[in-house]
Amino acid sequence: MFLPIPFKRPFLILFVLTLHFTNLTAQQKKAFTVGEKLRYQVHYGFIRGGEAVLEVHEAEYNGKSINYLYLNGKTVGIANSLYNVDDTYKSFTDKETNLPYKSIRDIHENRYKHYSEQEFDHWLRKDSSICTSTITGKVVVAKGCQDILSSVYYLRTLMLDRKPKLDELFIVNTYFTDEKYPLVIRFKGYESISTKFGEVDCMKFMPEVLTGRVFKSKDDMSIWFSNDNNFIPIRIRFDIFIGSVYCDLIDYSGLLYPLTFKN
Repeated sequence: MFLPIPFKRPFLILFVLTLHFTNLTAQQKKAFTVGEKLRYQVHYGFIRGGEAVLEVHEAEYNGKSINYLYLNGKTVGIANSLYNVDDTYKSFTDKETNLPYKSIRDIHENRYKHYSEQEFDHWLRKDSSICTSTITGKVVVAKGCQDILSSVYYLRTLMLDRKPKLDELFIVNTYFTDEKYPLVIRFKGYESISTKFGEVDCMKFMPEVLTGRVFKSKDDMSIWFSNDNNFIPIRIRFDIFIGSVYCDLIDYSGLLYPLTFKN
């Protein structure tokens, strides 16, 4: 996204981690609303390397009012001189089920550029969904398959009032980078995170990452979500060969519920 090339895919996992698809029924309770905006800063120690923004807008798709989800990540400062990343992800989702109708990837990383669109049909088949990509064509995917961005908001809604057990696993089937991409995330308990706004009570999760060039262990990434009805990402940490890289929430607006802080 907006980290050096080896970090791109692991970083995106942070925004994808969601529950296994359970049903297509309407959600009675919401975790977000139109107008929400979250801003993040990526840093290694005192070195600022990138920034990202997540936004929720309203749009129309085939005559129906839907959520238009927007994510942009880009490098800044020295990192921008070296990597020059400016990536945008868009997702158009159902307001009740949070299932995607359409997604867009618009990638600019140095000389590399990529643009693709995917359309999802969750209703034609009883046992599966269909994803039609401008790159791969029509692909049969798991029922209720998410795109990389819609997964974040689907997770936030499904986690409302849920009390996971320590080391409980959650799995999601996504279609990402034009391939089927199942993800696994493990709940690691409750922790408090210090932010510029105050102490936030959080739920900590660890996604399983691929070991090798960047990560030594499959548990080298951690994500902290606010332990409230918003369930927004507060901090992400990558433990890589050069040390720990952090992605921290630095600004927010338009939350459906007040963000709660510890006394």
